[in-house]
Amino acid sequence: MNKRLTLLCFTVVVLVFAKGQDAVFAQQENTVLNDLIEQALLNNPQARSAYHRWAASEHKIKNVKGLPDPQVSYGYFGSNVETRVGPQKQKFGVDQKIPFPGKLRAKGKAQSKEAQINKEKYQAVKNKIVKDVKLAFYDLYWLDKALEVNKEEKSILGDLQKAAARKYESNLTSQQNVVKLQVELSKNYERFSLIEQSRKSVVAKINRLVNREPNASIDVISQIKKQEFSYELDKLIKNAQERSSDIAAADLAVEKVEVEESLAKMEYLPDFMFGYEYIEVEDGKTSAFDDGRDAWIGKVSVNIPIWLGKIRSKVKVKQEEAEAAKLERESTERDVVYQVQDLYFKILSYKEIVSLYENALVPQAWQVFESFRTGFETGSASFLDLLDAQRTYLQTRLAYYKTVADYQKSIAYLEQVVGAQLGEGNEK
Repeated sequence: MNKRLTLLCFTVVVLVFAKGQDAVFAQQENTVLNDLIEQALLNNPQARSAYHRWAASEHKIKNVKGLPDPQVSYGYFGSNVETRVGPQKQKFGVDQKIPFPGKLRAKGKAQSKEAQINKEKYQAVKNKIVKDVKLAFYDLYWLDKALEVNKEEKSILGDLQKAAARKYESNLTSQQNVVKLQVELSKNYERFSLIEQSRKSVVAKINRLVNREPNASIDVISQIKKQEFSYELDKLIKNAQERSSDIAAADLAVEKVEVEESLAKMEYLPDFMFGYEYIEVEDGKTSAFDDGRDAWIGKVSVNIPIWLGKIRSKVKVKQEEAEAAKLERESTERDVVYQVQDLYFKILSYKEIVSLYENALVPQAWQVFESFRTGFETGSASFLDLLDAQRTYLQTRLAYYKTVADYQKSIAYLEQVVGAQLGEGNEK
């Protein structure tokens, strides 16, 4: 009795220690993921390109709001034009176009909307990069767990091969069972090689996302921190409608084209041209007091928008574009809401399946395998039964790790759609 109690206490201590170690490893791997995301946001060429496109559109606001460049002119009289005060020799002029009040402000407002759209696009690119890094990271976790299970399978098959060899020497099993185990070991080696190749491919993908050397290594991901998910669907949809970069960009596109429509209607209003000319006059042949005095001219001109058909066409174009932008905005919101709903129910399903694996399927598969292994060693279970139980146990563990990875990947997809990280501190 004392021995059993001691063994029980020892088992509990080991399990608690293992849980603590898993928590430490999970925290470490979470830090690795955060570091990768930070590097990707800083160094990824797509993110940097989107940022500079946004910055360029911001600088363009002052450009479109500014007045057109003035025009400077010079004229030389080849044949002198005689005037009362003397012959005209040459003239200098400057003209400045002034658009009708309100046109430049409307142009600046339209460009400001364009800059805000590019800002939302930049945020959307960042959200996508974060999602892509997380997907690759969780794929790497799954592959590392597959390699871990593959190594365990190799160890178990090696032990079974030794046990089968001893039984064969004692004429307690057939040589066929020993050969089958050798075949299983060969298959194990083949699977290990394929998984290793897949891991190298995923590491290369992560290195591309963070813009570093393709052969840079990433340590084995032994554990990850599973995110808690207890959000309400209605609040997730509301958050997505308020924070989605796609919806925000669609809203701004509608506002921009409405401003452009107003600007097109302002084409009916005239623009003004103000000018000044200075004429140099040579000394004449008179004795008048103003003989040889230079002259100047002030000018004002107004363009007359008489080609109304052209203006109406511009207005119609912007009206059609406005309708298209409104429909695109409506479609974008519907797509976002659908994606939130779809991912929400997928996450809940994965969450239930993960719990089922943790609390039932994996422990039961282990118990069955241990039972058949003991039975095989005592002669009460066949070799095929043991091999089948071993496969079931390892495949169940692989399925569990795959479900955990898919659960985390679905949350990463949802974060991109919602436009926010679903951390533990967020509102439920």
